[in-house]
Amino acid sequence: AQSGSMAPQLPASLLSCLPIRLATLMSWLLIPSQGSVSPVTNSEHDEVWHMFLLAGQSNMAGRGSISDRSPSTVAPPDKRIGVLGEDGAWKVPAQHPLHYDKPDVAGVGPGLEFARAIVDFLPVGEQRLGLIPAAFGGSEIARWMEDGDLFQAAVKQVRRGRAAGGVLSGILWHQGESDCANETDALAYEHRLRGVISSFRHELVDPNVPMILGELGIQFLDLADPLLTYAKLVNQAIVKTGSDATVVNVAVASSAGLEHNSDHLHFSAAAADVLGRRYAWKWLKLTGRLNVSLRTLIGNSLEPPLADLSRRLDTPTEAGIAASRAASSNFLAGSSTRT
Repeated sequence: AQSGSMAPQLPASLLSCLPIRLATLMSWLLIPSQGSVSPVTNSEHDEVWHMFLLAGQSNMAGRGSISDRSPSTVAPPDKRIGVLGEDGAWKVPAQHPLHYDKPDVAGVGPGLEFARAIVDFLPVGEQRLGLIPAAFGGSEIARWMEDGDLFQAAVKQVRRGRAAGGVLSGILWHQGESDCANETDALAYEHRLRGVISSFRHELVDPNVPMILGELGIQFLDLADPLLTYAKLVNQAIVKTGSDATVVNVAVASSAGLEHNSDHLHFSAAAADVLGRRYAWKWLKLTGRLNVSLRTLIGNSLEPPLADLSRRLDTPTEAGIAASRAASSNFLAGSSTRT
């Protein structure tokens, strides 16, 4: 280390996952940032913001109850973390709820805990992190395709953030519950999700921006609900896409062991926080900010086996496969639009 430099401290949200006696070792196990992102400042601003787009539906927007959180488990506001408001200005410090998609039900999602978990891993002069809330409850993936309204709105928000001195450092994605009602949509989901990833990277002119996908809450979803009949197939598509080595800088965060918000649909506030840390671990891993020693000490606490591996997946029918292929072709041709 250079003289006068300070080693970054392990974020409290990651530290809480370790045995206490390991805490004093952490500063020796961190390595300098090696991510591909190189922030540049806007001439009208003196701060650099590492921006993260929060995309998907309600479990990314957050439906965990703010009032259910124990004061002893809530970290104090961090002025290094902001959220982009509807007016295009950074609101500091960021606090729940981050999203304004449905104000009456918006609550705790994974975004803020993600930010807390990674901010200390950024270079000392770049520890300013901006969250861009774009998720919308109940949205189908059709609205996130290149010509979809939510895709276009998200791209616009990223551009506003860039104009306010930010650089896009990653995309967090949690979506799919609204595409589980029929086999055709479920089987087409993987193809459409890959299209979403490609479209974001193309439209934002960043072919390698890291994108972390999140598993559905497959262990608590009510699969008897007609709207969730094919949730296992959709989750399988998410896992397959996020685990495919041919899709660069994409990973999937496990939902294993996480609890619901008493509705068998949304993550509780505590579960959303854990999911945020799991997203953080995947992003840190993708961007080269972890080393073997730290991974060994943490173990699998932030990278448990995927929930998908513990659930038997439905076998698609031949009719369903044929229908999904036709739907995908029509969708890409622009003849299938859903709002």
